[in-house]
Amino acid sequence: MAKSNILIRSKLKKAQTLANQGKLNEAKIAYTQLYTSNKSNHVIGLELAVIHRKLGEFKQTAEISKNILHIEPQNAQAHHIYGSALQCLGEMDNAILEYKQAINIEPKLTQTHYFLGNIYQIVGNSELAAKSFYNAIQLQPNHFEALNNLSAVLVDLRRSTEAKNIIERALKIKPNSNQLLCNVAGFYLLDNNLPKALNYATTAYKNDPLFTDALELIGKISYQSSDYDKALEYYNKAYELNHSDDLIGYIAQILERRGEFDKANELIEPLIKSGNTNYPLLMTYSALSRKFNNQQAAIEAIENKIGASYSDKPSLANLHSELGKQYDALENYDKAFYNYNMANQIERELNKEIEYLNEERLLNNTKKEDIDNWFEQYPAEFWNKLPSSNNKSDRPTFVIGMFRSGTTLCEQILASHPDVHGAGELQDISTLSYKIGGGKHHDQSPASLTNATEKQLADAAESYLATLDTHSTESKRVVDKMPSNFMHVGLISRLFPNAHFVHMIRDPRDVCTSMFFQRFGAQMTYTTDLEELADYHLAYQRVMQYWKEVLDIKIHDVVYEDLLDNQETMTRELLEFCDLEWNEQCMSFYKSKRDVNTPSYDQVRKPLYKKSVARWKHYEKQLTPLLDKLGLN
Repeated sequence: MAKSNILIRSKLKKAQTLANQGKLNEAKIAYTQLYTSNKSNHVIGLELAVIHRKLGEFKQTAEISKNILHIEPQNAQAHHIYGSALQCLGEMDNAILEYKQAINIEPKLTQTHYFLGNIYQIVGNSELAAKSFYNAIQLQPNHFEALNNLSAVLVDLRRSTEAKNIIERALKIKPNSNQLLCNVAGFYLLDNNLPKALNYATTAYKNDPLFTDALELIGKISYQSSDYDKALEYYNKAYELNHSDDLIGYIAQILERRGEFDKANELIEPLIKSGNTNYPLLMTYSALSRKFNNQQAAIEAIENKIGASYSDKPSLANLHSELGKQYDALENYDKAFYNYNMANQIERELNKEIEYLNEERLLNNTKKEDIDNWFEQYPAEFWNKLPSSNNKSDRPTFVIGMFRSGTTLCEQILASHPDVHGAGELQDISTLSYKIGGGKHHDQSPASLTNATEKQLADAAESYLATLDTHSTESKRVVDKMPSNFMHVGLISRLFPNAHFVHMIRDPRDVCTSMFFQRFGAQMTYTTDLEELADYHLAYQRVMQYWKEVLDIKIHDVVYEDLLDNQETMTRELLEFCDLEWNEQCMSFYKSKRDVNTPSYDQVRKPLYKKSVARWKHYEKQLTPLLDKLGLN
């Protein structure tokens, strides 16, 4: 008997050595011989089951572990291995039950908590995935795979404070892990820090040019940077390696935004008809439905998708927002507002975690009452005494105002001129303000410039012009249409005394309604609440009054509604203000093929229309808090 046990242990050790050496087929033969003559030895049986799983023989894994459970139902390891086999076979619900059973029997099974987190991540339940990964690292603090996956889940959940902490822990263990580098890139993408996001994603790509996660991420960052050509390049590279339906959705999204509706529809329609309702596909399918008059089918698909079990909150917010657009287009305004409001509630909850991390908080900390004090504390004399960069460039042209006030339309009109390039919404001025102000990202008052030096301003001006050169070196004017630059008119006047400022003005009720109906993310949490939106608008109006009183610069006001009524007259005045000759192409701005990546991308591909004027009246009963605060009820 003793000799027999010694022989079994010897053979088992040999089988384990083969497995550790990666010789899985040889290990399988050795384990099978052992298990055939030792069926009561469940340790051998479960190790054989694992070998089958590593070889992709999932049915054999399931059969062995299930047989063991019939004999020994309280074997936690058998439940774990059976669960992993079911997961590989696509039986996700049953796999989850097995993992839970294993944990009930043995709560300290680190790998089971990790596997459970993985399966929750796969099925889209990020909350439960995070909980399981946390359980794993509580048991094993340096479990890299759990830390790595947890960081990705926390980014998905927009829990940036936690994500940052977990990423730092993981980086100490494996700083060169490509998957972790992509997770770090995802973190910075969430924080809208596109340069840092691109840096980490590019590093992962350079480490492994065939790593599809890096390719897809570079595509996403490029898309968010309005570089659609580069986004398509990397999405297509990723798709060549991994025929993911999500990638089809991302590619179709760009085609839809470019107005190539038939091409986009050809890509996604077969997948939708086959029953595929992946989030990226569904969003583009819904946007296209308004071009092909099948909105009802899109609405039904989205409403089926967002049932009670749908737990991906960021996607859920966007799907509710898309339903709002659909019902608005169909003039079902009650259902439209309900869905827009649902999207905002979800968005607000998500953004609680990352609000304070955002360096672009805009007016979240600045109220109208604060601005009122500027008139006395920082009069014209304050600005006259500040140094200047002495930069004479008149290339920079700033289109400022409220978001949704017509800034995209204004840029599109200007960019249709052969001497003008539209650079989109650049982050540079806000970043330069932060640097010159000594890193006080919540102090957007004139006080932040008190200690600015001529060299700082000169360096900042050159830095900004270098950015413009990356967009165009030939154009006489380059348009930066970041609307929130209205907060930085004072700084810009010290950087570029010859800059052109175009200020878009629109009915506050329409502006705020439109902002409430759009997804702006964590940078602009105030857009999810009607009263906070009104506060923002009141502060914006006061800021613009302040600049016009204290600065000796020209600001050209363009009233959106007047532009719709008198397109040619207003366009001529706009071009004259920017020292540009008249050009008929500016009247046909909608024919431009330039890429536009703002919520107005669809509108600027059409001739001017007045449907959006007084749109707020459709929602008057729901907008009472906004109208009361604005004093317009």
